[in-house]
Amino acid sequence: MKRVWLVRFLEMAVITVALAAVCQELEKPEEERTWRGKVGFIPYDFRLPTIDRIKEGYWNADSSEVFNPEVIGLGWAINLHALLEKMRIVGESYYTEDDFLMPTPTLRKILENRPVIS
Repeated sequence: MKRVWLVRFLEMAVITVALAAVCQELEKPEEERTWRGKVGFIPYDFRLPTIDRIKEGYWNADSSEVFNPEVIGLGWAINLHALLEKMRIVGESYYTEDDFLMPTPTLRKILENRPVIS
């Protein structure tokens, strides 16, 4: 029960930012309304999402930014590709083909030092 005030505060903050974003767009002439932008530092985008925008927001291999503006709504989307790349789970391969063909260092050492038969 003690944390109810925090939840209520966060709900009110989200509603306030959403209303500010809508008011910001409605203040513009109709031909200039894009339904995307920022309220302070918080991005918003109220357009219908497309497959390309969803992919760009959540899996953008061309960007190293982990947080992208949200695809729809308020806030940020997490670029999972950049996050996994920073965690060294995906990205450039640090292994050579030999690393996959020679599963153990001992086996690799034996094969590298084998006698050459002519």
